[in-house]
Amino acid sequence: MKRMEAFCEETVSLLLTAYLFIVFCMFPFYLRNGYMEIGKEKYNFYKTITIGGFGLIIPLVLLCVGAHIVNWHKGRKCAGSEAADRYETAEEGGSTGHAEEGGSDEDEEEDQIIEPYAIWRGRLSGTDWAVLAYGLSVIFSYIGSEYKHIAWVGEKGWYMGAEMQLVFVLSYFLVSRFWEYGEKILFPIMAASGAVFFLGILNRFSIFPFVIEGANSSFLTTMGNINWYCGYWSVIFPIGFLLYWKADGIWMRLSGLLFTAVGIAAGISQGSNSAFLVFVGLYVFLFCISFRDMEAMKRFFQLVILFCAVCQGLRLWRMLRPAAFNYYSGTVSDWITLSGVTMAGLILAVIVYFFLWLAEKKLHPDVGQFKVIRQVVLLMTVITIGVYILLLMLNSRVKGGIRSMGEISALLFNRQWGSSRGATWSAGVWIYREIPGLKKLIGVGPDCFAKFLYTIPDLAASVNKQFNGSKLTNAHNEWLNMLVNVGILGFISYGSIFVSAVVRFIYYGEKVLKGRGKYLCIFGFSAFAYTIHNVVSFQQILSTPFMFLMLGMGESLVRVEKFDT
Repeated sequence: MKRMEAFCEETVSLLLTAYLFIVFCMFPFYLRNGYMEIGKEKYNFYKTITIGGFGLIIPLVLLCVGAHIVNWHKGRKCAGSEAADRYETAEEGGSTGHAEEGGSDEDEEEDQIIEPYAIWRGRLSGTDWAVLAYGLSVIFSYIGSEYKHIAWVGEKGWYMGAEMQLVFVLSYFLVSRFWEYGEKILFPIMAASGAVFFLGILNRFSIFPFVIEGANSSFLTTMGNINWYCGYWSVIFPIGFLLYWKADGIWMRLSGLLFTAVGIAAGISQGSNSAFLVFVGLYVFLFCISFRDMEAMKRFFQLVILFCAVCQGLRLWRMLRPAAFNYYSGTVSDWITLSGVTMAGLILAVIVYFFLWLAEKKLHPDVGQFKVIRQVVLLMTVITIGVYILLLMLNSRVKGGIRSMGEISALLFNRQWGSSRGATWSAGVWIYREIPGLKKLIGVGPDCFAKFLYTIPDLAASVNKQFNGSKLTNAHNEWLNMLVNVGILGFISYGSIFVSAVVRFIYYGEKVLKGRGKYLCIFGFSAFAYTIHNVVSFQQILSTPFMFLMLGMGESLVRVEKFDT
């Protein structure tokens, strides 16, 4: 039976590796009928490979657990018999000392036998509990929903119903408990996503190696709409970004550098302003944890230099081919690829890096002594956000705005604010207010935002007018969307998944300076980037499945390295 258990464990791990490879390295490239109904086609592909993969994996998991239980019972029985023999021998010898000694051996041996299942690695973590709670909240929301079909399958084109949510939960636990972690899988992931990013850059500059049906300036590479593409980018980009900052080997650093350069170019050029929320969040967060030592701080500034250099490279490309950039003007992408501000940033970053290098050579300072700078940066970030929100509120309430600020669209919260986020967020708040009584706890049902919205006549009329009859399927804010769809319980448990994952993965990753454990920061930053990005975005088939798998991979690494109990 022990051989059976070992065989099942190894087979399940190999099958999960194959599944991860297909999802991360093949799924992004899948297209059928071009961009026409791309959401439906991507969903069908993911569902097919998941049903096929889990159809093989789950029976083996059950067999594995069953074999372990049998071995566990056999071990306990043998341990009990041996302990009884030792006790009788001690009694015959008349020595209580031998009996006590035998008891100690028994306890030690029994502890080894009843040690938690090796591939489960101990008790449930905070992230595990949050994922379980989210799965339960999805079930409760589905049961309480009046729109059972939509609540199960999801809105057409999105398919984020209970079916997919429970698949995400299951995929997290399968990967975190039964996959044998190996960072080598990061390289094919980076190779595949790097190709997706590079193709997106070419498309944005009017180079189309492949003709795709339904193409226009709002669609890129094999991902479709730029919001979907940016959601995928936010999950995957932190892999290379953190790998370069953390890795020791020259080849790992070079691969991280190349991937990061391509990823920066992809994020800057794609057109969605949400990418810049991710850039700011990642760089501020990385700066704050780079006070660990001088090498970490130097690598941070290398990444700042890289960002500015890539911006200037794109600027040069636009100067050489001024008509090539095929996205509308007025976006941050448009401004930053024409502006000289990153040239000033590049010069400043190089100067700071030079002084860091010089100080390291001559003075050998402890960079941790300057943590006050971190506090200042964090305080400035909080103040900036607070001042912006305050100005937005005041300027929006005063008729005509506050003096010259009334003309600045970014400081005027109305239906057009934030690429119509003002309208979608307002709709989300309106819907939540309309949800009756205790049903606010469980929401209207997974992915039932639109179904409930169009039962409110005044809101439906307002939305139809705002979006010229186009259907509004979500609030374009994942956290507000969760509040509507799965209620307060789902909102709290879903948010807890990401808060706990970011804290745990980065804490344990920073605890370890050598070995593969230090790569835990990759998974923490991925969860952080996804969280920031989806303040203005949403769950969808090209980001959320990857995110839950990344969470599972990070949890697997925590448990394999035994940082958690």
